[in-house]
Amino acid sequence: WLEQSRIGLRPPLTSATMSHPHLMSATLLLPLMAVLGAAFEPLSWEEAYRRAEETLARMDVPLLFVTGLCDRQSFANNLLYQNLGTTKGGAPYFSVGGYYLYFDPHCDGNASTPARWVLSESDPDVDADHDLDGDGLCSLDMHVKSTNFTMPPMGTQEWQMRCAEGEAVSSANVTLRMVPQGEKLSLLRGHSYYKSNGTYAQREYWYVGNTDAIPRLDLPSFNMQDAAAGFRPTFPGMVGKATVWPSMLCMAATWDPEAVRSYSEALGREFRGKGANSILGPSINVHRVARNGRNFEYLSGEDPYLGAKLVKGYVQGVQSEGVFAVVKHWVFNEQETNRGSESSIVD
Repeated sequence: WLEQSRIGLRPPLTSATMSHPHLMSATLLLPLMAVLGAAFEPLSWEEAYRRAEETLARMDVPLLFVTGLCDRQSFANNLLYQNLGTTKGGAPYFSVGGYYLYFDPHCDGNASTPARWVLSESDPDVDADHDLDGDGLCSLDMHVKSTNFTMPPMGTQEWQMRCAEGEAVSSANVTLRMVPQGEKLSLLRGHSYYKSNGTYAQREYWYVGNTDAIPRLDLPSFNMQDAAAGFRPTFPGMVGKATVWPSMLCMAATWDPEAVRSYSEALGREFRGKGANSILGPSINVHRVARNGRNFEYLSGEDPYLGAKLVKGYVQGVQSEGVFAVVKHWVFNEQETNRGSESSIVD
């Protein structure tokens, strides 16, 4: 749980695996994370703030920032890599979100092959003397030759990589630098999406929101998923593997806080079973436009008083299962059509 996880690849959360609170900012989410575990026992605000400040004070380790990779490798670009330890040969190795930067003395096992730093999606065998990916070959993608095993080449250097499928290996100016506030910054950005060909794409089978884990502080990653009518399938392979729950508007129509509580407990168990520790809901926008394409998502219906009564049971039910809730869409989310370009002016 101390590395980024993809959907369905990890066991359910338990009080043992998620015993330490995580936070995205100094104060906002720690009180919610305090409920992780079997029982809903939130901390007081005073205790939550105290723990948040203590954790922030310990987050003082610089992280390695990598930028300048080709568009094809943009999934690994502009990320903050953590030092996870050393290899058998004494070289540090770095990781973030399932990507690894490591030193390989002889990538094909041949003593005459020059040493190199490699950036790869494959987890290196840090107990090996050489050929850390174990395939007996030297990858032509994302590497730079270097005899310095103590640190990868800092500043701007020419790396070798394939910038497009089927193309020959070419050079790219890749920049590495240490960021003093890296650990804190890593909690303020996610990397479920990457920029490719001028647009953003979601990484396949990752949650809709992911932040970095910090292993040395026992802080797990955030694994956040949408939840308008259950665990949202975002890729074809996920279709048919999640429960289709009644919509929030259907639950609002029950006028029954206890029914909503039971619903959210079951919903929380499914999210937990799929490895998510955050549910991006409930949505509580009050209906003001009958044709709004997202009205079905809103627990308030047309009545803010109703929403206020029902949201408590939803949040408590979800969080009793070790999954924290994110109450969202507070006001004025009244149009889905052309939402990327329309103007919602509120006077």
